[in-house]
Amino acid sequence: MKKRLYIITAFILALILGGGIYAYAYTTGLEIINITEPTGDIAATNATAAQPDWESILRPVEDTEDFRPNAAGDETAIWSLYPNTGEEHWEDVDDETSDGDDTYVFTDRNTWLEDLYNTANHSTQTAAGTINYVDVYMECRVTANATQLNAYTHIKTNGAEHDGTSENLTTDYETYSYSWDYNPQTTDNWTWDEIDALQIGVRLRRPIPGDANESTLCTQVYTEVGFEAPPLTGNTPTHDLFEVTPHADYTGDLVVNVYLANTDNLTKAYKNLNMELYLEGSVEADKTPNYRVLTLENGVVSFTIVDGGSGTHTLSVTGGDYTLTSREPLEWETWWTVTPELYCEARQR
Repeated sequence: MKKRLYIITAFILALILGGGIYAYAYTTGLEIINITEPTGDIAATNATAAQPDWESILRPVEDTEDFRPNAAGDETAIWSLYPNTGEEHWEDVDDETSDGDDTYVFTDRNTWLEDLYNTANHSTQTAAGTINYVDVYMECRVTANATQLNAYTHIKTNGAEHDGTSENLTTDYETYSYSWDYNPQTTDNWTWDEIDALQIGVRLRRPIPGDANESTLCTQVYTEVGFEAPPLTGNTPTHDLFEVTPHADYTGDLVVNVYLANTDNLTKAYKNLNMELYLEGSVEADKTPNYRVLTLENGVVSFTIVDGGSGTHTLSVTGGDYTLTSREPLEWETWWTVTPELYCEARQR
């Protein structure tokens, strides 16, 4: 009976030791159970010296946004429009693609007449950052060869009106523009509040001073705002993250877990973030796809290394994509970050 108890005790100890990270040599009254002495962690996980360039997500890129008339402004002095079927002036010049003689405003008067139009407010989802210029475009023509200047772009900002360069139009529709690198009223850089409040338009008169039978026509007006801001969407920065090195004496299987530790701060900057993680020498590396996707929603991904692997296994970000909450970091919540805090652990499987 005593001998049987020793054997059972040895068996239970073997079961306990087989499930742990370390193993020790234990002696029973019956025999010695030969289990290797511990020599340290079964695997080391160290961050690589160079990491993905997460700050590149905030690097501004040059971009443009067009704003088209969507309501009447403070002036609707150009008397005539075509077709005159009850629409407002701005509706005849708001085309995204010019429709030529299908809709336009026009005048056969020799005195200068002006229209101004409001445009939609900008959205931080598509436009933000530093404004480099504001270009106002008009597409116009005259019905006869002009003998006098007969059109120019026209804006109103901060309560004051300003004009572009006077043009001598031709009988074919052509696009003319004038650029303001700075707000002409303040002489400072444009602000997005000023863009939202900006009114754009045209000033027209007939092409020939004494000929009331000839007219100047404008079929399209819009403004282009050039700015620099972080891209709203893009590819996730790629590079190595960790080096996973199993102990030379360990021959078992490993589970490598990668955790996302600062999800709350990341969601203040990202609508979504997908990181494709690849672990060299893992079971997953031989599958299709050969990566695991770590997101703001799942928070952790796992890999398996069989039989202790051999040497060092590099864990990397090899792809993915992201969408920011907006292109304007000044409007993000406090404590935002674009840099994930990742934690890697290797455990006995």
